[in-house]
Amino acid sequence: MMKTIVVDCYLSHNLGDDLFLMTMLARYPHVRFTVTADDSYGYLKKIFSNVELVSPPARYSNPIGRIVGHLTEERRRIRFIRSADAMVTIGGSLYMEADRSKSLKTKINERRRFARDWIQARAAKHYCVIGANFGPWHTDSYWNFYRDFFANKCEDVCFRDTYSVGLFPDIPGVRQAPDVLFGAMLPQVPKRRQAFFSVVDLGADKFGALNAKVEAYDHMIIGLIRRYIARGYEPVLCSFSQPEGDEVGLERLAQSARSQGLKVRTLRYRDNMDEVLHEISASEVMVGTRFHAVILGLSAGAAVLPVVYSAKTTHVLEDIGFDKDHVIDLKNCGWEGMPIEAMPEAAYLDVSRQQAGAVAQFAVLDRLVKGE
Repeated sequence: MMKTIVVDCYLSHNLGDDLFLMTMLARYPHVRFTVTADDSYGYLKKIFSNVELVSPPARYSNPIGRIVGHLTEERRRIRFIRSADAMVTIGGSLYMEADRSKSLKTKINERRRFARDWIQARAAKHYCVIGANFGPWHTDSYWNFYRDFFANKCEDVCFRDTYSVGLFPDIPGVRQAPDVLFGAMLPQVPKRRQAFFSVVDLGADKFGALNAKVEAYDHMIIGLIRRYIARGYEPVLCSFSQPEGDEVGLERLAQSARSQGLKVRTLRYRDNMDEVLHEISASEVMVGTRFHAVILGLSAGAAVLPVVYSAKTTHVLEDIGFDKDHVIDLKNCGWEGMPIEAMPEAAYLDVSRQQAGAVAQFAVLDRLVKGE
């Protein structure tokens, strides 16, 4: 009989998160996966025969309707989980706490998340977490909740960095393996003199305090575009997530570059996974702001210049031994106003060990699927 697994993942047309799910669907073609996703993800059924999409709850404008809809959805989801052979949560930055000055609404949502995680894991026959990192976190109560959760409700928690594992040293089920996308199947295409830029809108809400550095970030990216054009590269600017505002940054940077006589090509991720991965694989250089642009660039054998906005990238770069002299850290003010000729250079790193080791993210799920 075909195994059935309920998947808990973040689906908002973000390249990294979408590729997490697609990697798992491809790895287990004889497992039936149930995923909550709206009609915009219908294309997955054309690619994978082993996925069932369940529509999210309807949105209600009145408070009572929202509560009833939420409770109905939770009951339905628990039924799916109980009837399945296992449940898997797969994603990257899954466990992030809002800062200490959180509003009442944020506190309520946090408690709802705690309750949801606990109830879902309790309902599952087997429960695994794949590919995540922990943090940022700010309070002992947040850490304590997930320490108890990982210890008592999770069969396996596989983080992608040693920092996260080090936060829970006494929990046997917590372990580490390289990021899932080190194991992504990239197209084998010839390299060409192309520099791939993964860009963001630093003014988007998710970047918080970095909002004040939009102008400096854009100036730096334009300088790097100019550097690579002078070296004979064709720059390609790519957005990884339209919902998170990447395209706003992309359009602004492309317009600025063209107004200065710089020829650039633009590429937008809108479920065109094959096209974006092809362009990454064909590029000799990756200037990556998005976390998974760095991972995919390294996996594709490009020289990579990470532009870091979060500790999650720093932790993984430290784990793999990437030279910090070839990194731009947006939270460090040293890069602002730096002459472009003084900016760090992109660097190569052999990540064959990480590529081979990424399959360990699925080690426990492999055993569950095989019935061991």
